[in-house]
This record gives sequence, C-alpha cells and structure tokens, in this order.
Amino acid sequence: MLQDHAIVIGSSISGLVTAHILSQHYGRVSVLERDSLPEGGDFRAGVPQGRHVHLLLIRGARELEIMFPGINQELQDLGAQLFDIVNDCHYYLKNGWTTPHPTELKTLSATRPLFDWAIRRRLLQNPKIQFFAQHDAINLIGNRRHIQGVQARNRQDGSEKSLYADLVVDASGRSSKLATWLAELGCGAVSETVLDAKLGYTSRIYAKPEGWNEWKGLFVMQQPPSAPKGAILLEVEGNRWIVTGGGVNQAKPPTDEAGFMQWLRELPSPILADLLSNAQPLSPTSGYARTENRQRHYERMQLPAGVVALGDAVCAFNPMYGQGISTATLGAILLGQKLKEQDRGSAAWVQRFQHDLAKSNQFAWEMASGEDARYDPNFKRPLASKFLAPYFEQINQASVYSNVVFSEFIKTIHMIGNPTALFHPRVFIPVLMSKLRPRVSTLVPNLPLQRNI
Repeated sequence: MLQDHAIVIGSSISGLVTAHILSQHYGRVSVLERDSLPEGGDFRAGVPQGRHVHLLLIRGARELEIMFPGINQELQDLGAQLFDIVNDCHYYLKNGWTTPHPTELKTLSATRPLFDWAIRRRLLQNPKIQFFAQHDAINLIGNRRHIQGVQARNRQDGSEKSLYADLVVDASGRSSKLATWLAELGCGAVSETVLDAKLGYTSRIYAKPEGWNEWKGLFVMQQPPSAPKGAILLEVEGNRWIVTGGGVNQAKPPTDEAGFMQWLRELPSPILADLLSNAQPLSPTSGYARTENRQRHYERMQLPAGVVALGDAVCAFNPMYGQGISTATLGAILLGQKLKEQDRGSAAWVQRFQHDLAKSNQFAWEMASGEDARYDPNFKRPLASKFLAPYFEQINQASVYSNVVFSEFIKTIHMIGNPTALFHPRVFIPVLMSKLRPRVSTLVPNLPLQRNI
C-alpha cells in the first residue's frame, strides 16, 4: 500500500539534505532524531565532532547553494566566514609555507552547529517535512524482501510507534544499526573495508584578536608517516578562531590545556603555539578519536525493497580530510536523480542506487585511504595508489613555490577539479623541477603578536 511517505533516520547534515531531496518526491517526510534539536548554533551530543574544525569543501558549498538558493549568503549573515582558500590561508607543507595568491576558490568556514542550523531552519519552513526529535529508530518494519517502515521509541516517555513509509533512508552516521537490523531479518552480513590510522584530535575555541584581518586560516599539515602531527586554525562566526590538532597513535594531542599547548609547540612549525599562547580561550579543550575510514558494502548484497543508506552510514572518512559534508550532499543529490525512475523503492532500484553511490564515493575514499594507508603497511591499497604516492609527495613539495601546482592540488582536494589536471605539463614540469632542485620556503605568516595587537 503506497503511503506517499519517506522516513529519514538521523538529522545530521546528511539526513537534512536527504529530507530536502525526498520532499520533492514524496508528500510527507519524517525525520527521526535521537537528540533534542536546539535552535541556533548550540552544540549537541549527537554530533560528537561538532566541537571541532569543519571546513566546507568548495564542492559542498556549491552543491548546497544549488540545493538551497541563497544559503551561502544566509550563512554569512549568521557569521560564517567567506574566504579564498588559497589567498586567505597559509599552509605549512613539507618544505615550508605556501605563498597566498588571489583565486576564485572560495568557500565558507563556520562551526558545525551553524551549518546544521542554517540547513535545518530551511527545512522547518517546508510543510512536507516533520521532525521527530528525541526519537530512536529501534528496528525496521518488514521482512528480508520488503521494508515498510520503522519502529520508533520516544526517549522522553518510552512510548513506541510504528511509522510506515514507501522508503526508509538510513542517514544515522557511523553508529548506524542498519547492518544489524538487516542481519536479523535474514539478509546476511554486510562486508566492510576498514582503515584506521588511529588518529585522535583535540580542539578549542579562542577569541580572535581585535583588529586582526590579515588571514583567516593556518594549516600545519601532517606529512605521513614521518610527521604524524598536524593542526588547523580557522576563523568562524562571532570573531572567534577554532583550532583542531590531530595526531596518529602516540602522537595524539592531549586534552588538558598545558599538554595541548606543548603538543602544538612540537608541530613541524611552532607557529600555532606562539599564536595561541597570547590568545584568549573561549572554551575547554575537546577530544575525539573515532576517526577510522569505514566502507559498508551494501552494494555487494541483496537488499530488501524500501530501504537505502547513505552518508557516513555507508562510507565514513577520517574527519581530518573534511570530505563528509560534501560526499553526503552528493549522495543525497544522487538519490534525487534515482528517485525519478519509475521502479523507485523496488529491490532492483535499491541495488542500483547503492551500487551508484559506492561509485560516487570512491574518489573521496581513495584520497582519504591513500593518505591513511601510509600509516598502515598491512592495508592493501590499489596498485595505482601505490604508484602515485611518490608523485603526490612531490606535488606537496612543489606547492610551496608553484602557485599553479598548489591551486590545482587544492581543486582536487576540494573535489572541483579533474585529477588528471595534476598530470598536465604546467603542473608536471614544476613538480619534476622540485624533485631535481628542491626549494625551501622562508616565508612566515604574520602573527597578531608581531603587530602588538
């Protein structure tokens, strides 16, 4: 029986953009969220990474603007920072600092709660979408051939309700229970590919010094496997800086204040320790360590009709690479394209969607796993990835003195460039020259303390 109803499990950004897409194809969309949903930019427990740096990749910013026209300006009105990712930031790479130069490569920086709120308040204006806050999805309704809805429990009073729908979308993230539910229905086990570089990170928010407008970001990049520490500082709403430091295995940053500051001082460049020793902290330090890359291969199994999964519930990346929001958005867009097909929701349709989603996620997966595999010699990388690793290391080195190389590299990282551009002669030749005559950059970014602000 057709319900003209779709259910989304989880109101992460993946769940929010998915609910928006579903509202274009169904008369009703219900979003189940185990947390309460605050108005504004408050942190919430269900987004454990919410207190850490969130840089929206350029591809993600562009796709969100297409999906929600005007949202980039709305984010700026709420305090998000628009910046040129090359000109307004400094990057410490293998042999020094990059040289800022103007580009059209612009994106937004804000705290994670602000990104969530800007999207969620758009959805609150959509009469087709209803949020069920403080509701757990506790099981699927249906059998191994056809899923017909979700059993939900109210966390406030313990009551349960059966919600029936034509399509259930799992966007519940790394903690997804879909694999368990499907196994209990007799669908078999979901195979996984997991690569864990054992990364942990610590973050803190600081006041931006009054009158400081020279740059909006500092990146002290990890250089695996020899330099397993890295850190990022970004300007966010409210005239604040957010700083996240990450390290692998024994190089993880401590979460106490003194330990974190000493850890920052031991980075390949001590610039962040120098900078933050004079800055006013506005928050306690926060740690996080669930950072493994994990693929759940739903495309390899026979799924029931009426249920799909996307976002981190399918493919989760090491968060330090910033790919989550953009890949989740692209997954929701793909879902919208597939929903135009006449057999939507059928078992065959579900299989096609999960197969196409796996293909869509593959490039981001290879980028993240290619880096993290350098910490794990036992992880079996594709032969091409092993072959290209030395070349990408040289790109890193050449980026310090070649604006062309660095700009093309940034385009690849931000998922807006064709990776083959990295092999064009205008990139390849400077990369080759850097190998023959490696240079070291002596540029050092200006710091507020140097200007007595």
